[in-house]
Amino acid sequence: MVNGARKGNIETLQLLGTMAQQMLQAGGDMARLAGILRPLVKGERDADKLTEGMGPEGEKLVLGILEELAKLDTPSH
Repeated sequence: MVNGARKGNIETLQLLGTMAQQMLQAGGDMARLAGILRPLVKGERDADKLTEGMGPEGEKLVLGILEELAKLDTPSH
């Protein structure tokens, strides 16, 4: 979803916004993840910055997202 939003897909951006609102209500790491969605869409990839204040499970999730984004950002040959 982050990749689609990054490419300007309006529908994906709207879905991401709705998802972020739900994550904010959940609190904890989910709220923190909601807070980093915009930086992720804008291209932020600094794991330390993105996982700041998260517990181990939140960090693991963000690192997984970053790993998938790296695959999508790498041109295939």
